[in-house]
Amino acid sequence: MPNVNTKLALAFASIAMLLGSTVIANSIVTVNAQENQTQGNQTNQTKAAVTVTKIDVDPMMKALRDNYPKVGDAKDPKDLVDALKDIKDPKEVVRNMVAAGLLDDLEKFKAIQDLK
Repeated sequence: MPNVNTKLALAFASIAMLLGSTVIANSIVTVNAQENQTQGNQTNQTKAAVTVTKIDVDPMMKALRDNYPKVGDAKDPKDLVDALKDIKDPKEVVRNMVAAGLLDDLEKFKAIQDLK
């Protein structure tokens, strides 16, 4: 009957072999990916045309403002903090903060789209 030290040694050895094989397999995949990337750059490939589609973000912004009116009324970070101070439920505060971040991102996205 093997003792506890032998069982621990076997466990550590099997874990070490598993980790070693994972590292080797991962490096082989990385090498193959780099090789494919290099070969892809050397071949003559035809370039496909890229079509740009404008995404209408106004309905998403309106829905966020309707569902989270305190966030929609905030013009700057100070207004947002003042609006969030009144909310007692921490989950609701987090929802409003996420909605504020989404609104900010959508406004930036719309501004970038309107540049063209």
